[in-house]
Amino acid sequence: MPEPSDSDRRKAAMLAPDVAATLLIDCVELGYDVRFKCQYCGMARTWGRRDMLGQRLRSRLAWSMMRLQRAVSCPVRTCGGPMPILHLMAGGYHDGFDRGDAARRRSWLVETLLDAGIAPGEVGLASTPRG
Repeated sequence: MPEPSDSDRRKAAMLAPDVAATLLIDCVELGYDVRFKCQYCGMARTWGRRDMLGQRLRSRLAWSMMRLQRAVSCPVRTCGGPMPILHLMAGGYHDGFDRGDAARRRSWLVETLLDAGIAPGEVGLASTPRG
């Protein structure tokens, strides 16, 4: 089978408009994991909630999926392939509340960020006092 062309790789990596505009912090809030798959070597990596709130990715929480896709390359040292294929997957988190309740979900997100030592303002959220 022939090697895919650059245009084939761009088509494979193309994101739907709603996914492209999704922020990494939205993935934390909605319970999504982000899966990247290299188009060159096939290596796959998934970022879960713990990864997204960790030290390495904190500065990227306000980034869109499109920006993340362009910034990430394959972690395999000998590959380094750009523009991985990106998928959002339901993470299967059980947080004890209905994700359809937007106010409760946002309150939970602010609490989670504060527990992780991240100021909500750093990722574009305004924390609201409970009460």
